[in-house]
Amino acid sequence: MSVLPVFAAELNAQLEPVISNLPFLNVWVAVGAICILVVGIGLFFGLLRGVGKASDSIARASALAAMKKDETPGNKVLMANFSGRASGKASKTITDALETYLPEFNFGSGFYLGSAPVEITSTDFALAKSDHSLLKATFEKSGADLIIWGERSGSTKTTQICLSTPSLLAEKQSQGFFTLNIDGHPSNWSAETHRAIAYVAGKRLRPSLGRPEDFRAERLQPIVQSMGMLLESEHGLTGRALVELEDDYAAGALHVGAELNDAEWLQKSADYRAKTLEVLTPKDEPLRWAQAKIELGRAMCLLCEHKFDPMKLQEAMTHLREGVDLSKNDDRMKLAETGFTALNRAEELLASRRRFSIRWSV
Repeated sequence: MSVLPVFAAELNAQLEPVISNLPFLNVWVAVGAICILVVGIGLFFGLLRGVGKASDSIARASALAAMKKDETPGNKVLMANFSGRASGKASKTITDALETYLPEFNFGSGFYLGSAPVEITSTDFALAKSDHSLLKATFEKSGADLIIWGERSGSTKTTQICLSTPSLLAEKQSQGFFTLNIDGHPSNWSAETHRAIAYVAGKRLRPSLGRPEDFRAERLQPIVQSMGMLLESEHGLTGRALVELEDDYAAGALHVGAELNDAEWLQKSADYRAKTLEVLTPKDEPLRWAQAKIELGRAMCLLCEHKFDPMKLQEAMTHLREGVDLSKNDDRMKLAETGFTALNRAEELLASRRRFSIRWSV
């Protein structure tokens, strides 16, 4: 009977340290449970992210394949993702603008306008290497002629619209894309701003708009009229986009006026070129200044054929001389002159050979 109290005392002595540590055991159990919960949440969101990426990848591949297979005649335009606040509204507004107004600057031809979850981060000076590779792959997989993406900045309330084409992407001298900045919330953009966006997109699709001689005057005239409407409105274009619009309009009006023998179009071209030269100097943009001088001189000469004015003709000749003199110093003009010289010599040689052949047969 005396053994039991001794055994109980020994058992109590052994269990007392364990019992005294039970609160610490409870803390570790709680910490372990929290760690398991955090890991579980991380795995859950990681799984969701993976599923999201897989879903985007499938949606992107499907959209690009659909564009590639589409047989709609005309150009293919792909809307990639926009980032920033109100980015969805910006993307939708740009899409609506193209659907409505792109035909005005695309000779009324059909086009395919689609979208895909393509994430391009470059919106400023140049393409990142990864974005360059992504754009190149996207062009190849979709058959797109134009890809548009951008960023909606809440701090500056400006939407940066970026446009790239395969030719822009391939040019080593180019940044790979053209940037258009539009101020204000997309829901407040006017119809003329929509038309301006369509003009910039049409210009990227048809860079030859800057070479009106490539088109018949009757075909080009509606586009020049739309450009004129833009210039007379609150279009919102600034920077390089506005320079392109002014130059394309003046050159187009000159071509239409010359081809159709229309003094009104010639006068519009002359007025715009004179306006350009009021603020432009040879030091700013030599080639553009020379082009403006030559086009102003040409327009004035043609106007003198409608109504002869010796003073205006002398002024026109001065503009032409100054423009030609400056353009001779530009490498591109030198190359053109060399080509024309070689062509003239070839034609002279061909003509002399033909005369010799006729005399020999006699």
